[in-house]
Amino acid sequence: VELEDPVENIGAKLVRQAAAKTNDLAGDGTTTSVVLAQGLIAEGVK
Repeated sequence: VELEDPVENIGAKLVRQAAAKTNDLAGDGTTTSVVLAQGLIAEGVK
């Protein structure tokens, strides 16, 4: 997924990397890592 907004694109790449790393290390939990990343980003924007 490539987004037009460069900042949003960086955020999307960060979430994809977090999910991939979780999958590599734990073999599961990608949805949980995406939800946690979304929460961290939402709180960071406030």
